[in-house]
This record gives sequence, C-alpha cells and structure tokens, in this order.
Amino acid sequence: MLYRENNSKSLVDLLIATLGSGRSVRRFHEIISERKFNRHKKESIRVTLSRLHSKGYVNNSALGWSITKKGRKYSQNTHLLGYITSPFAENLPSSMIISFDIPEKDRFMRHWLRNQIKIFGYKMLQQSLWIGPGPLPSSFLKRLEDLDIKKNIKIFKITKRK
Repeated sequence: MLYRENNSKSLVDLLIATLGSGRSVRRFHEIISERKFNRHKKESIRVTLSRLHSKGYVNNSALGWSITKKGRKYSQNTHLLGYITSPFAENLPSSMIISFDIPEKDRFMRHWLRNQIKIFGYKMLQQSLWIGPGPLPSSFLKRLEDLDIKKNIKIFKITKRK
C-alpha cells in the first residue's frame, strides 16, 4: 500500500509550533508578520487562536500568547501521528494478530492505528481485529507507548500446532 506523508501544516499546527518553539512571541502582530503565516488572513489567525484558547491549548496574557501544558502535549501527539514505513515485503504470510479497543475520545489515534497497520500490510478481520506479518518493528511499539495507547492494544503471535 502506498501512502504519502502530509507535509503541509494546518494553521493550528503552525500556531502551536510557533508558540511552543520558545521564541519570543509577545504580541499577536509578531505572529502575523512571520513569513509562514503570510498566506493566512489575519482574521483566520484570530479565529484559530480563539479556538485554541477555548480548547485550553494556548493562553493570552498581558505578555502575549503562550502555549499551555495541554498544548505541548497536543503538539507532541501531532508529531507522533506521522506514519512509519513498512519493513515487510508484500505478500508475507500472516504471523501476528492485533486487537485493540481505543475509546471514542481518542478516535484520531484509533484512525492513525488502523492506517498504520494497513501500511504494514495487515488485513481487517473485524473493526478492531487485524491479521498480518510480524514481528512488529520496535519503532512502532515505542510509538504506541509514546501515544499512551499501548495499554489498549493486544498483540498475539500466531503459531501452528501439530
């Protein structure tokens, strides 16, 4: 399965990255004047900052806009949701089963997981039960830990009995 990584960042991603980068962003106008925001309208940036503020990702104080702990976690998870290329050759025999139960509130991670295991060549048996090649790469298992969803996933190795 071919996939293309999405390198275009949304306005939310740009704002979170800018505020979280540690640069001195004291005023709203400084954010707007930055080169990467030139293609966005000022009103779009205002609305996006307002939405981020209402979700608790950023704060606005007398010193200017700043990112919150919740915003930093969002930013970290956004970068973690990139896809890992498949280490498996096509048409390998199935030797692993992945079962998962990720809550509805984490549906973005659930969709990411489904897409990622499709990239690995897994086939769906049921919505949350997939079969495919193994063993799974350590980078994938580490990513599950970093996203804090490993506890919701069970991985079984298939062995033949005589």
